[in-house]
Amino acid sequence: MKILLTLALLFTATVAKAQNDNYLSDLSALRLLLQKTPSYKAQIQGSELISYNELYKSLATDTAGDLSNYEQFFKLSHLLFLIRDNHLGFYQTPVFSHFKDSVSINNYIASEEFQLYPKVELNIDSLKNELMQKHADSTEGIYHYGNSYIVGLFRSSEKEYLGVVVDSNVKFWQKGQIAVRLYQSGPSAYKAVYGHPVQKYFTFQNNEKLRNQTLLNSQFYAYGAYNQYSKQQYQKDYVNIPIKASKFELKRVAADVQYLMIRSFQINEATRQQSQAFYESIKDSLTAANVILDLRNNEGGAPKEMLKYFKLLKSYSKKGNIYVLLNNETLSQAEIFTLKLMRLKNTTTAGQTTKGMLSYGSNYGKRVILPSGRYTLYITDTQNKRQFLAYEDYGIEPAIELEHESDWIGQIIERIREKNPIVPEASLMKRD
Repeated sequence: MKILLTLALLFTATVAKAQNDNYLSDLSALRLLLQKTPSYKAQIQGSELISYNELYKSLATDTAGDLSNYEQFFKLSHLLFLIRDNHLGFYQTPVFSHFKDSVSINNYIASEEFQLYPKVELNIDSLKNELMQKHADSTEGIYHYGNSYIVGLFRSSEKEYLGVVVDSNVKFWQKGQIAVRLYQSGPSAYKAVYGHPVQKYFTFQNNEKLRNQTLLNSQFYAYGAYNQYSKQQYQKDYVNIPIKASKFELKRVAADVQYLMIRSFQINEATRQQSQAFYESIKDSLTAANVILDLRNNEGGAPKEMLKYFKLLKSYSKKGNIYVLLNNETLSQAEIFTLKLMRLKNTTTAGQTTKGMLSYGSNYGKRVILPSGRYTLYITDTQNKRQFLAYEDYGIEPAIELEHESDWIGQIIERIREKNPIVPEASLMKRD
């Protein structure tokens, strides 16, 4: 079966129609909102402004026929394509009442809205069989989302891929429905539109990355698990910290190695108090010759919270070695923290490239619903130092890339042993 020849069957009359004037109102409103952001003002200038205006004109005139909600959302998302600001958020305004209990879910599945959810008219079994033959390192193939459902991802045009459900263990995802849409923006880099795995609203991801046969940023807030679209089902995850792990921890993992985990610099009352109590308990406790600082899945937060740990580690670095563990979920203030640590002596980064989400931020968490009421923009309102823009999207590459098939702490200890094959108990650091 030639998948490309079936695309005339995509987005058939099974999608809800909307008035194009609503789309144009949303398009204009979204543009005006984005123009006020620090990222637009800093980046969309000169030739970039010309390109942006041409894009806007194209989106405004490309309205042949009525556009479905899904096509509207995908087109509107293009206004964010040229802006590197991963604190910006854009998504379909959720209707959470559809999913509050089993009764509401069943009512949703019986509704016209569910029947009109975007889907393809293909032979799904044939599609699945064809995609199962794809090379493991190809973008195309079969992806699992935990134990919930399976998606077949295939190229639909020169730069686009569609991911459709080929098997499902949950009622509200049915075969043929579109769960993923990717627009290739670079080598293994994409702009993505996802259907939320639980509430099914459309959400835009401006900085998707394909690594180790996994779409790294296909995790979703409020989902409650670190699931990602991945070809590697049931493989133990050594890259991420378990979601139920504590936010702060210090323990000794070898005679000469301490493990320090910091997962948040947030200043909400509960986290701030927990962080301060932890900091007070450890500020005189870094005594081993080596410290593994684990910043994986650090959600970022406030500079003040970050700086107290930086001062502590800066003092320690004069006497001991620091190994900083990073992954794609090391983001925002944690990335700024990493850059500061990299300037210290005796500090080595290891793991996976960080998220690339550090140039901007949000003080107020402001959300604006577009005129149609269908779509919401989460607005950034702060700008950090311009030097961080070089890392936006791309992230911070570690000095040592760790293998994802085995425990990362163990891999660092092995490297320490390569430098210090024999380490007696007396090696516990006593230097001033």
